[in-house]
Amino acid sequence: MIPIIGEMSRDEFRRAAGMWGIALCVFAAAAGWIFMRFGTAWSVADLPESANMARIVPAYIITEVAMIPLGAKLADYKGCKHLLIFAPAIFIVGSMLCIMSVTVEMLIAFRFVQGIGAGLMLGLAFTSVGRYYERTKRGKCHELMTAAFAIGSLFGTAFGYFLTDNFNWRMGYVVLAVMMLIGSMMAWRLLPHDQGDGMKLDWTNVALVSALFFVAAMYTQTVNVDFDLISVSSGIMVFVIVMLLIVTMRQSRTSANPVIPIGITSFEKKLIFLMFVFSMCGLGLIQYFFKLYLTYYEFDIYKASFMFILLIAGAATPSILGSRMVLKTGVRPWIVIGSIIVTIALITTHFIADQGIVQYGISVFLFGLGLGFIVTQIIISTQSVTKREEMGRHTGNLMAVRMIGILVGNAVVGAYIREVIHGNYVPSVIDVSQTTELLKTVAEHLSADIQYAANSLDEGLMACVLFMAVVTAILAFVAYTLGKDDKGTEDEE
Repeated sequence: MIPIIGEMSRDEFRRAAGMWGIALCVFAAAAGWIFMRFGTAWSVADLPESANMARIVPAYIITEVAMIPLGAKLADYKGCKHLLIFAPAIFIVGSMLCIMSVTVEMLIAFRFVQGIGAGLMLGLAFTSVGRYYERTKRGKCHELMTAAFAIGSLFGTAFGYFLTDNFNWRMGYVVLAVMMLIGSMMAWRLLPHDQGDGMKLDWTNVALVSALFFVAAMYTQTVNVDFDLISVSSGIMVFVIVMLLIVTMRQSRTSANPVIPIGITSFEKKLIFLMFVFSMCGLGLIQYFFKLYLTYYEFDIYKASFMFILLIAGAATPSILGSRMVLKTGVRPWIVIGSIIVTIALITTHFIADQGIVQYGISVFLFGLGLGFIVTQIIISTQSVTKREEMGRHTGNLMAVRMIGILVGNAVVGAYIREVIHGNYVPSVIDVSQTTELLKTVAEHLSADIQYAANSLDEGLMACVLFMAVVTAILAFVAYTLGKDDKGTEDEE
């Protein structure tokens, strides 16, 4: 049941409606992440041509991820309502500046600004659930936030294509800004004032944590574009990330008020690890499915996006049920069962995904069904063992790790897809001297290329899903070792 339905007092109704406002902001932030990913050069064709076209989407993603922990921490420091003024305002200003861009470089710079607001908003959103609701009532709100994030992410591409086809690429920024404005005003007007802890921020720690996630996100967005996954440049970037991680962790241990949690239990460490790897595998495979669908069946971005209704449908029921039950059972059985279902889904995919569109849909549904047992439940479990005054620190760290996992999955699987397609590719030669036959030759050339890519993706998927099935089976064992630290735990409420 979503937070707004059922018997409730006027104050409870206002709080629930306010959370719907935050969910609308989450949808806008998630859609802004991806809605210009495909066909970017075509989308902004009215801008002067630029070699930096491929950086329009990464600019948003990088700052968004970097700001998530800070947004969550500020929700603890000043309270959620204070941040509801500043985070959406930054996003809206960034969106308006994007609309006024006259060059690709201006658009990239303003996308950085827009991403700052989106990241602060996402950190605030998932933290607000833990701050506004007691532990037994958080499940419904987490269902709402997770659904808003998933739908915004999955349908952002079709949304962007529709606006670009029928209006102009700038219209997307108008719609996102209006969504963010309406949602933030609803939340600010209806949610009660929540008092922050008032602890002075350690700005050195803030800078280090933001830099760590900024560089990690930048690496995932530049690999496969500026350099190969296995290369000297890639190794240098990974080294920088590791060094930043070490410095950040050392400084956080001596900080009186760190942005990320230090000295966490083995239970929470395992949850963070599971969130990272499941996000990496899950979104990596979704990217593979997406490319396979577009190449193997039909290049229709709308049908491809709506195909993932099956993914959401598969994830919805166990996610809702688990959100209600995880506090009674603990998170362990949900992750174990989800891991087993994902493993079965991956093995099933190996045999049926390329047999037809129906079989393809069944594979996507089963995959979503398994993931539905896992992600939201991990968030609820983490918050159930966290004190209210530390809610942002733990939630923001978990959400940032989740986002990095998503990006790493896209980067690694993207590199694999590129290797699969181009590994044995021998381009054909078009003889332009025979002008009367040129169009026919070009058509045959394109047809052969598409067929080659489709066959390569099909073969590569088989190896990819089996590898992920082995990884998921290992994760099921890790989940089984979690214990019951979150079962029946009482917090300060």
